[in-house]
Amino acid sequence: MNYLYAKYKYSNKIKLLRMVAVIAVAIVCFIFGHVRIFGHNIGASMGFNIFSYFVLFGIGGLVVILGFLLIYRDVGIGKIYPMIAIAFGIVFIILIPPFETPDEQDHFGSAYNQSNVILGYGNPYEDKVVEEGFVPYRYMRAEDAKISSANTTTRVDSGIYNVIFDNMGVVSEEGDTKVVALNYNSNASNIVYFLPALGITVARLLHLGFGYVYIFGALLNLILYVLMTGFAIAKIPVGKRVLFLVSLLPITLQQVSSFSYDCILIACVLVVTSLSFFLKYGDYSTRRNIKWNIEIPIIRFTITELLMYVLCGFLLYGIKSGVFLIVLILPIVLCINKKWFQKSNRKVSIPILGLLMAFILIYIVFLGGYERIVSFLWGRPQNIREIYGMEGVAPIDYIYNPGRFFTIVYESLKENFRHYVAQIGGTALGYNRIFITRYVYIFNLLLLFLSLVRYKDEKDLFKVGNRILAFLTGLAPILITSLAMLLYWTLPTDTVIMGFQGRYVIPTLSIIMLSIGRWKKIRIPNVDNIFVILMTMSGYVCCISALSYV
Repeated sequence: MNYLYAKYKYSNKIKLLRMVAVIAVAIVCFIFGHVRIFGHNIGASMGFNIFSYFVLFGIGGLVVILGFLLIYRDVGIGKIYPMIAIAFGIVFIILIPPFETPDEQDHFGSAYNQSNVILGYGNPYEDKVVEEGFVPYRYMRAEDAKISSANTTTRVDSGIYNVIFDNMGVVSEEGDTKVVALNYNSNASNIVYFLPALGITVARLLHLGFGYVYIFGALLNLILYVLMTGFAIAKIPVGKRVLFLVSLLPITLQQVSSFSYDCILIACVLVVTSLSFFLKYGDYSTRRNIKWNIEIPIIRFTITELLMYVLCGFLLYGIKSGVFLIVLILPIVLCINKKWFQKSNRKVSIPILGLLMAFILIYIVFLGGYERIVSFLWGRPQNIREIYGMEGVAPIDYIYNPGRFFTIVYESLKENFRHYVAQIGGTALGYNRIFITRYVYIFNLLLLFLSLVRYKDEKDLFKVGNRILAFLTGLAPILITSLAMLLYWTLPTDTVIMGFQGRYVIPTLSIIMLSIGRWKKIRIPNVDNIFVILMTMSGYVCCISALSYV
């Protein structure tokens, strides 16, 4: 009995020491951040000061609260993730100024035009010319809100945050004497912009300024992302910390707290990844009380899982020309085995694989267009960089001249690989104009590496064949995207692949990490709690660093 009491008392001491360590680190970060932010921004505007104190107190307090919940209440990652993601998402909505996220003006334009449709205005630029002085509705964009152009190479300064706050006031409709045409539009499906458009519509109906128009739209985008990724993290039976880390990287938070369709893209891929691993390695005993189960010999899923899978497929089809539809085969990649082709299962497995092949064929021939494919392979596809008046390079040109292909790939990796890796870790945000100390991205990359390790009480579930197929599934969209950049964005005179960015790796990064990790087992208990606290600390330092360098 004395031994048990001593063990219990010792355990409480360890918890207390951990809690003291969390509070101490949070205090150090607060003091360091206060000195750095206000020491580098003497005489900064009121708006910037308010936001800086909000970050210092808000995220610092979040770190302490998380420490208490994880150390004394042992709350799991799935339950605590939404609170962390919402907190950081709200901070990042303001931390990354409007239209500072790459291509956001296109996404905002699509959402705003959809808001026009919701309000019954339609798109006035499709069927009539808007004359100066004619005001069918109030139209706000970057120039109206005095947001600096993202095309400049200068750093974002502290004054821009005050501009955002200044534009949160009520805008008088009488002052709207000019309609500004927002002719930027994304090529993605309108469905991915419905929630941002709804947020914009609410702000417009309340006659709020540009700041609220932007925040309302981005916030609804963020909420959808948190709901979907929270579902994914709670559902996946293995690798929760991998999904957790990837979903909270600075570059990920930048994209999901904006109008970018990367928000939906990343969330959908994480959900498909989670469902795939659950179908393969999940505990089916927890689903005995679920009424609507579908049982077939080769795979088992519930109606909820099926609907989520179909929803993700529907959304992925309208993003990046459907390239990421490839991840929908991940359940088959993980679950396929010899039992599929036994006599008793052939009646089910063969039709399913046949339907998959038929879908691929229909997509290529009818949706992709046979003539377009032939023209793409043998002709010279028009380059989207039309401002140069030049055409793209067709695949047949690289086949005839393979030396140029390998040279341009080699030079791209040689020149940009370090930048890609640093961008994934979070070295710079926006149009590379919001700088983060390199220690943050090095620390994030270290956490990603450590998350690959298999810790105490985790089973070795992955077979080599499953690992290889999953890795190729995660790698395929990245390779196709880089090939598209090579053919449609890289000019014949360029020496490296133009347009490819490190953020393109984020959607399928979790699949790649899960397929190559978990080989070595280390006996460290409660490791999930450690990862949650460390990643939250990293995000805190990231915000401080961004505000320190503006």
